[in-house]
Amino acid sequence: MTNNTMKWVIWFLVCIVLQSTLVPHISILTIKPDLLLLILFMMSTKAGPMTGLYVGFFLGLGQDLFSPEILGQNALAKTIVGFFAGLFNERVIRMDPVTQSVLLVIVFLLNDALIMSVQMVKTGGEPIVILGELLVVTLPRAVYSLLLATLPFIWTNFFKPAIR
Repeated sequence: MTNNTMKWVIWFLVCIVLQSTLVPHISILTIKPDLLLLILFMMSTKAGPMTGLYVGFFLGLGQDLFSPEILGQNALAKTIVGFFAGLFNERVIRMDPVTQSVLLVIVFLLNDALIMSVQMVKTGGEPIVILGELLVVTLPRAVYSLLLATLPFIWTNFFKPAIR
């Protein structure tokens, strides 16, 4: 394994541990940040669409194995989201922080819309419910995760010592 791959594996493991231990304690009402989707977004924008696609699939499959919901919906959503975020690869499109923030919110909305669509098809629900859930649940969760995403951005751009 290369050094860069090992770094991402460690980041994913840290986010898995934090998602299951720390995040329930820092939730505001019922709004919890999604660290796994956040790290998938960061990795996909750095590594590209194919890496985002593969990592998103295996990350979603891992979530499906520990989820009581429909098997495969997280794998489908994370695969599409990882590919979509990878299309905005930093080597292809130079993104400023505002563009990254908007793209992160879009990624959250896309992920939850895909998951809710699968649930709606399976249970026969109404499509209008998805819009309400996206506005009431997903948007605040995306903003909360975005606030947490500013910490690594500030660290890497302002405080991280330059490599000599």
